[in-house]
Amino acid sequence: MNKENINYAGLTGSFDIVVGSVSAYSSVFLMAQGLDEFAIGILTSTANLLASFLQPWLGDKVDKSIKLNLWHVNILIIIPSLLLLVGILLASRWVALVAFFYTLVLTLQVTLSPFLSAIGVYIMNNGVKINYGVSRGVQSSAFAMTSTTLGILVSRMGTQTIIYFAIFGYLLYLVMLFILYQNVLKSLFADHSQAVKLNPVDVALKPTQTPFFNKYPHFKYIIFGSFCFFIGHNFINLFMIQIIENVGGTTENMGIAVGLSAIAEVPMMLLFTRINQRVSINKLMMTAAIFFSIKTIFTLLASSVVGIYMAQVMQPFAFGIYIVGSVYYTNSQMDATDKVKGQSLVTTAHTLGGVVGSSVGGWLINHFSVEYGLIFCIIMSLLGVAAYYIGLFNHR
Repeated sequence: MNKENINYAGLTGSFDIVVGSVSAYSSVFLMAQGLDEFAIGILTSTANLLASFLQPWLGDKVDKSIKLNLWHVNILIIIPSLLLLVGILLASRWVALVAFFYTLVLTLQVTLSPFLSAIGVYIMNNGVKINYGVSRGVQSSAFAMTSTTLGILVSRMGTQTIIYFAIFGYLLYLVMLFILYQNVLKSLFADHSQAVKLNPVDVALKPTQTPFFNKYPHFKYIIFGSFCFFIGHNFINLFMIQIIENVGGTTENMGIAVGLSAIAEVPMMLLFTRINQRVSINKLMMTAAIFFSIKTIFTLLASSVVGIYMAQVMQPFAFGIYIVGSVYYTNSQMDATDKVKGQSLVTTAHTLGGVVGSSVGGWLINHFSVEYGLIFCIIMSLLGVAAYYIGLFNHR
């Protein structure tokens, strides 16, 4: 493996240390501050919505600026994140301030994600080969190790461990970013012009010469299905501690459950292109759709921690296939001029699904129970399966 691959994989892995702490344990941390599930859902929804506006604004600044590049934007996101994390530790007695800071940390974390991907795309577009399968595998592995380790440490040392892990992740990210800058980016920035298009919502809504859904009538079913799947996907990820505690588990069990799903998806991501050579992309996407529903149903039916573990190891056939397959599918269905808009529509569906999963799911848990939240997710997921069936096999 060349040094560019190692450098970039190290960058993606360090980022998922942050995701595996700040995002995966957001419900655990905020509940320890005295917030209920509905409040947690609203805060995480707000973070996603704020990021959907901040991402395109920063991306536009990079596109139009001569001096501002991806290196600068990454630094401009990470430094405030580190200050906010330190602020959370210092303001531990003021719940409202901690919640506000945590929402901003989540916003910046979500905002950073496409700029991390843009670095890889920028490197590849300038003639340097990057293996995305390897970097994605490193990400999932780092996430799995972080979530599993934190599950043990939080139960023994308290929720502030989450913040310390996030600080460590960002500091490591800065080190890996500096190494990548010195080895690769610095010379590329000097030799090549840069264009970064990170405006999924704006691109998704931008009118085209031929109305998009007239040209690709089946794709509206794919967008709706993706929206439905991400309601349940986000709900399970955000409220895993409530799901685990509902069957008698602990924070340590939660860490194992989240780690299992992350590590289980790695082989599927690495082997996806080989599998796709034997199985059509339509069949693979339909498989993912069905397994999103099966995983949520198994989560509802689980009566023990082991049952939750069994549901989590279905992740490769749901999210593992979907997250790679959706990119391949969209690229295969559209003309070159429409590919960016297609991917942007899918990304927007993910964001909206996450908002609904967080807010409505949190409200259902707060006013009824975890089971009601999962039933809602199952209903939406089954609607998604029906939409995918129409979009993939039965559209006209």
